[in-house]
Parts: sequence; C-alpha cells; structure tokens
Amino acid sequence: MKLLHATIAFTLASALVMCHKREQAPAPKPLSVETTKAGVTLRVSTADCDIRVGEPLRVVIQVDRGADTNVTLPKSSTNIGNFEVRARSPLPQDPAFPERVAEQLTLVTFESGEKVEVPPFEITVRDGAGKESSLTSPPLAIQVQTRLEGEFNPSAFRDIKDAVDVPLEIQWAWIIGLCVLIAVMIVGAYRWWFHHPAEPVIIEAPHERALRELDELAARNLPNKGLVLDFYVLLSDAVRHYVEGRFGIHAPEQTTKEFLAAARHHPHIIDDHQRLLASFLRAADMVKYAAQRPGPNECDRGLDAARGFVLESLPTDNGAAHTSPSEAALEAGS
Repeated sequence: MKLLHATIAFTLASALVMCHKREQAPAPKPLSVETTKAGVTLRVSTADCDIRVGEPLRVVIQVDRGADTNVTLPKSSTNIGNFEVRARSPLPQDPAFPERVAEQLTLVTFESGEKVEVPPFEITVRDGAGKESSLTSPPLAIQVQTRLEGEFNPSAFRDIKDAVDVPLEIQWAWIIGLCVLIAVMIVGAYRWWFHHPAEPVIIEAPHERALRELDELAARNLPNKGLVLDFYVLLSDAVRHYVEGRFGIHAPEQTTKEFLAAARHHPHIIDDHQRLLASFLRAADMVKYAAQRPGPNECDRGLDAARGFVLESLPTDNGAAHTSPSEAALEAGS
C-alpha cells in the first residue's frame, strides 16, 4: 500500500512539473515579410522566429498573383545562406485564394546569433503578354539561441600533465625471434624473386609448325563434312606460312603469281620445288576462286602432297633443301 501511495505521489509531482514547464515555455514569435510588384505579392513567413541551434525552422513562401500571371518559385538547393535545407514541399491549395502558390521549407542552422538572416528569395514572374520580371523578398531576421549555458571559463579545465615513464619488461627472446623470422622471410622472398626458374619458351621450327597444322587439319575431317573450300583455304595457308618461315618469302599475303615470281629468284628453292609449288597452289586457287570441289580422296592426296613437300624441303646441314621431292605425289594433289 505504501508503494502504491508513493507511485501516485510521484506521478502527480511529474504532471505538475510538466504543467509548470509548459506555462513557462515562451510563446512562438511569428514573423512575415512581403513585397509587391505589378499585382504580384511575394510573402515569406515563419511561425516562430526565435529558435535554438539545431531546431527546424519552417519557412513558408506564398505568391499571390493574377489569373493570367505565371510564377516560378526559387530553385531547389541544399543550402540557403547559413541554413541547410532539410525538406521542401508544396502546400495544398487554399480555396479562399485559388491563384495563390505556396510551398514550405524546413531549414536548420548551427550558427547562433540575435539576427541570423534567411537570405532573400527571388521568383520569376511572367505576365499574360509573355514579359518576364523578377521579384525579391526582404530577408528574414531570425534569432538563434545557443544551447550552451553560461560563459566559457578556461581556468575550469586542467592542463595536460607531463609525460610519465612507464616501465616495460622487454622480452628480448621474442624480439630476437621476430627479427630472425623477418630476415628468413626477406631472404626467401629474394631467392624466389630473383632465382625463380623461368618457364622455357618453346619455339617451333617452320616445318614443325607446318606438320602440326597439317595433322590438325586432317583430324578435323572437313571434306567429309562438305567443307571443301575451308579445307583448301587452311591447307594453302599452312603451306604458305611454311614457305615464309623456311625460305623468307612473305608468301601469305601475296597472290600465287607474285609468290611464284619471288620463288624463281630464291637461291634455296630448286626448280623441282618451284614446279611442285606452282602446281599445288594453282590447284588450291581453282578450289578457292573457280568453285571446283574435289572429292574427299582428292583432298587427302592434296594433304599428303603438302606433307611430303614439307618433309622433302627440310634444310640440310649446309642450309640447302633436299633435292628429291615426291613430285608425283604433289602433281596428284593438283
């Protein structure tokens, strides 16, 4: 029972304190400024011009205009003078003033003073004839009270004391072990970085590349798939790349006529090789440009002829090619 009485007494006391505070709360101080020009009135007002730092200040912008007059309110911005714009929203239409345009801004400032000005607002007015003009409101002088009470007293703060020596027990064993570990890591990183064996670079000889490409072409079995043209294009490219790498003639981008003319003047391409290459490349051109379509057996003979040409034109010890090419096989491929 005593506990219940104490709770009731505390509740009544709290209510009395709240009522007393409400009675002591200052009444809002509205403030309004306006300007008029050519029948247009610009009014800027606030319900309370006495606020504290960090409290929201709600500013209403109203424009009374004529029925044939258009107005453009100030553009949106994140800051207006010393105030931050926290919110901006249009106000609902007032039936008593159908031509009124109004919006509300919620501003916040952290600067205190008896006269903290909200800067003037400028609107654009366009009359019925299309003529434009501007209208600027007077500034609002707002009183912003600080939240700090009393005056600053520097003597109330104690100065920083001098440094104090704190004895530390140094664990030399741990320090030496850490240094050794760091040294081992540095040496290991150095040996790995500067003595890491590089991967060997494999460079194919021209004949090795050509034989590999011919084997890959044979494995694709293009003639049996009806891709005779693709087969001869790849076969001709493989032979031309081989001739370029083996004899130094830039063959892949030359026409057959240009290539054969260059081959006739090459010291390491013997007459037999020249005739065989001419026969092979002309046969490939008939497929690529004259729409001839040999059967799979003819394509296989052409592949064997190209492989035989590569094998028989390998360089010898003195740099020259073999002089016994399989002319019959190459001519069969043509």
